[in-house]
Amino acid sequence: MRLLLLGHCSYYTVANLSEAIRQYLPGIKVTAADPVKPGGGEISERESKVFDEVISLPLKRQIRISAGNRINSLSEIFKDKKKLSTLLKNIFLLRFISVINQINSNAEEILYSEKIKSLFGNYDIFHFHYLAPEYLYNVRYIPSGKKVIMTFWGSDLYQISGAENYRKQLEAFDRADIITVNALEIKETVLAKYGRELEDKIRFSDFGLDKDKLERLNSSDREKFISGFRKKYNIDESKVIITVGYSGSSKQKHIEILNTIETLDDKHKKRILAVIPLTYGLQFEKKDYPEKVKNVCNESGYDTLVLEDYMTGDDLAAFTLSGEITLNLRDTDALNASMLESIYAGNIVINGAWLPYGKLKRLGIYFKEIDKISGLKEILSFLLDNLEEEKKKTASNAEIIRKNFLYENFIKDWEAVYLNGNSDTNQNIY
Repeated sequence: MRLLLLGHCSYYTVANLSEAIRQYLPGIKVTAADPVKPGGGEISERESKVFDEVISLPLKRQIRISAGNRINSLSEIFKDKKKLSTLLKNIFLLRFISVINQINSNAEEILYSEKIKSLFGNYDIFHFHYLAPEYLYNVRYIPSGKKVIMTFWGSDLYQISGAENYRKQLEAFDRADIITVNALEIKETVLAKYGRELEDKIRFSDFGLDKDKLERLNSSDREKFISGFRKKYNIDESKVIITVGYSGSSKQKHIEILNTIETLDDKHKKRILAVIPLTYGLQFEKKDYPEKVKNVCNESGYDTLVLEDYMTGDDLAAFTLSGEITLNLRDTDALNASMLESIYAGNIVINGAWLPYGKLKRLGIYFKEIDKISGLKEILSFLLDNLEEEKKKTASNAEIIRKNFLYENFIKDWEAVYLNGNSDTNQNIY
């Protein structure tokens, strides 16, 4: 059975999924379409080996139209009453550029449709990741009888708006056989936003954490990683490291958080170092956003450190382990891996109470919550005054994360989605 992963295939997430499928569900061959690395750059040959195959989908802008294609296009337009009506209207109104554009656009669509349908004929299951409308366009070309799975990632649910966007999403959802979510709150948001008639299609499945990353975070080199990080950035041993967000996106609320930290009493500000990782996620930001963050840092009455180089491997482990208090206060989320890794590493994580993290509470994971960013002043003051006692309360978090967020412990959810269509395992914790 051949599976095609497509949509927004963020490399590290789909790579972990592919590795799990190939290890535990060997009857499925995994192909990834246009995987992208969060930090930019090309997928290396070694990195591509976690998939059975990596392909690039054809792009409309790469289509080259010949005179023969235009003739075929015109012939096809004459067979379609709606298209013909548009053509004749433009001719009558002497809109010749519009006539030419319609013929060319139709020719392009014919050629693209032939290419993509020929490619899609090679696969049995189509798994779309991140359900923003622009990633769902190719659903229309999937042959009937093929299985279509769609997975919400978070922002594609909470930050997409507008009637036209909803229409495109609903058209795609109509074709889907299964729609997966990773939390009960997300399921209810989907049903409230798009209609409860989708309920029969919804299944619970989650992305597993990278086992190698967890091994680094759990290794005997833990203290070596932490001391190395502090030495590299000349951080005094007495400083409490507070990590602000996990990416360079303004949705992490860096500036609002930094301004709120400024309201702490001087005795607390002297104790802290705020670390702001602007290491990826800036592609959708204005070019001056990093400078705005740095300006706030420069004017602050406490120590700050802005990181800009993308981190992997030991560097990422050292960064994660060194954070004693981690702030995860973005507007929307669906259990992001960085936050879960911080919990695993023993950080005291402060989450926004508005985020759909009921699953973490039901599992018994210890973390703190605030209902608005201004609440940081009170919670940070408390944590800084009671740091060692609060750290002790996180002691069982690592084992809970390992038990519930590794593929080996819930791959049956994905097996059911891909092969059976049902997913009843572990639903009590979602």
